[in-house]
Amino acid sequence: MNMSLSAVGPAVGPAVGRIANAAVAQTDAPRVLYAIRNIRACGVNLLMNDFAAGLPSPLAFLGLADLLVRRLNLTPWSARVIPVLHQVCVSDGRTKPEMERKSGVFGPVETIESMTGVVDLSLLIEAPGCYSAADLGLAMTGCRIAGGSIQNDTIDISQVTADGSAFRSLRRGYAMVRPDRPDRLMISAGDPDGIRAIARLIFPASRPQGFGWIAPVAVGYRLLEDPETVPKRGRTRSRDIPHVFAEPLVGVAELISVRNARLTGLYEADLASLMWSWDARGSLVLGHADYHPAPSTSSTALS
Repeated sequence: MNMSLSAVGPAVGPAVGRIANAAVAQTDAPRVLYAIRNIRACGVNLLMNDFAAGLPSPLAFLGLADLLVRRLNLTPWSARVIPVLHQVCVSDGRTKPEMERKSGVFGPVETIESMTGVVDLSLLIEAPGCYSAADLGLAMTGCRIAGGSIQNDTIDISQVTADGSAFRSLRRGYAMVRPDRPDRLMISAGDPDGIRAIARLIFPASRPQGFGWIAPVAVGYRLLEDPETVPKRGRTRSRDIPHVFAEPLVGVAELISVRNARLTGLYEADLASLMWSWDARGSLVLGHADYHPAPSTSSTALS
């Protein structure tokens, strides 16, 4: 797998400053939380990575949030988001790509995803430095979610209190968040032991009361190259952002009803700690800081 990346962790030198600056932006700016309600997106890619499928990736919502802050000329990488899924209808992806005549021959002009669907969702989003719901709505124009086109004629956006009461303004659905339990924060790059450990978490021999609803999700990437030294490659998406090869990481997320007191009773700091936000350390670029392996376990968790 390959990806374009403009910031990584301390193992690759000065580039870490970009995400570090984003963290400063999150803490320095007054907290303003927006609810974007009742979005319907069609053709959403439900194939998260090599190891997880069936739901839209939390990283797709982070990608949307980062696009919005860039369109608003705010600090890149600074956005935080919690997706709330109201309905996911899986449909079969196209089995053949669209073909066009190029250089005298017919060839594919699109990448075919093997699992797509229609998704009804809402978002809680924090874009440090954005103080206008109207500006945020304008920035949403023409956006996609995991490749799926947004069908709404108008976008319902309003500022909400930056604590658990924000969930009360949403219709019934399930917030996709990182798990509370530390033993559910393991990640894997596809090694057999790691995949088996995650499978045991999701499919235990017995499910005690209060087990909750957990699912495998894409949680980030492990870089295989150093963005500071990688050779410049042609035909990339950006002239300024280095193109590096990376491998996908899988972890576990929890789906919690927006009517659950675990969410509605959150204080401001607790809600902030649940939100997805880019975090880079070493060769890992993750969608939430809590997924980073502890130093004593990192050598085995991602072998």
